[in-house]
Amino acid sequence: MYHCESPASNIFPGHPYSKIIFIQKGQGQFYFGNQFLPVRENDLLLVNPDKQKFSVDVRESPLDFVILGIENLSFIDDTKQCIPPFTRLSFPSDTCQHLMHMLIHELEKHSEFYEDACRYYLNLILIEIQRNTNIHYDFPSKEKNNRDCKFVKEYLDSHYTENITLDILSKESKMNKYYLVHSFTKHFGCSPISYLNDKRIEESKNLLETTNHSIAAIASMIGFSSQSYFSQSFKKNTFMTPNEYRRASRQI
Repeated sequence: MYHCESPASNIFPGHPYSKIIFIQKGQGQFYFGNQFLPVRENDLLLVNPDKQKFSVDVRESPLDFVILGIENLSFIDDTKQCIPPFTRLSFPSDTCQHLMHMLIHELEKHSEFYEDACRYYLNLILIEIQRNTNIHYDFPSKEKNNRDCKFVKEYLDSHYTENITLDILSKESKMNKYYLVHSFTKHFGCSPISYLNDKRIEESKNLLETTNHSIAAIASMIGFSSQSYFSQSFKKNTFMTPNEYRRASRQI
């Protein structure tokens, strides 16, 4: 949970988990991308996992809000599509509002078993939202997560010579970019782009050992945008320049 009493603009990073933002008092605007969303006391914002930063512009000081992070859950609509990155609700019921205050009270008190109490209240809040709105929930399974990560790895292994970005990986895997990076890193111990870079370096070693291609040609063949970037990445990975590695490999 993050609790903010905001006397001025604040910038918050994107996260690979969903969030419920509760405006306790005040009013202002949340900015994300080139869009803005006015908020006021007792509003709820539902935020799906997203890489976008968002900022807060205060109209009435202080703007007091609480951010609850929820892992392994996405907010979807009746058609099972993810809702927009930021969706504003008024409290769907008095019960929901009461549960939110109880949850915040438990988090602030830190009494014995408060974590169990918070999970209990959060589950009831999610039920109240689903009962009184068209919002539903998607819970990605561990098995599906593993399949998605394996797909991304296999895609990188097959397409490492191409210009690959997170946008491309997101499109091919149908995964949110931030969730993709979070899941892949958790599964393989490095980010997709780090894995891609290591894959290219390993392939370049083979070319340096077995061919007489120029450094520029090898850089292009394995997908680097320039010779200088390839040389920089190679030295960072091996503590040698490509030419030094080539000479050393042929002296063995």
